[in-house]
Amino acid sequence: MTRMWCVPPEILCDDHLRGEHAEHHQLVGTILNHPYGEAIAAGHAEKGNIDTSRLEERHDELAEEMERRGFNHESPLEYDGPAFGIGAIDVDHNRSDLLNRCDECEDRAAKRY
Repeated sequence: MTRMWCVPPEILCDDHLRGEHAEHHQLVGTILNHPYGEAIAAGHAEKGNIDTSRLEERHDELAEEMERRGFNHESPLEYDGPAFGIGAIDVDHNRSDLLNRCDECEDRAAKRY
């Protein structure tokens, strides 16, 4: 499932950090290249999982955190396609969901707060 967690990148474990980053690139590719890409994105937006107006900004936050952790990041992201899900992401819900799913993210969040 495509999802923009939109929680502070510092609390994401390595897997969730790389995963959200990869999903940004996949989402842009789907929207721009898949015959039903816009419908797919609209479905994720309706569920509150994405906000394409935040894609570039969020990608850059993730890339910065990846580089801070010593990962190579050589995949810039530019998106000027249609907007889906503006304001739809419930960050508080996502944070709660993420921390219930992932012990490592929960530990990272506990150390940060």
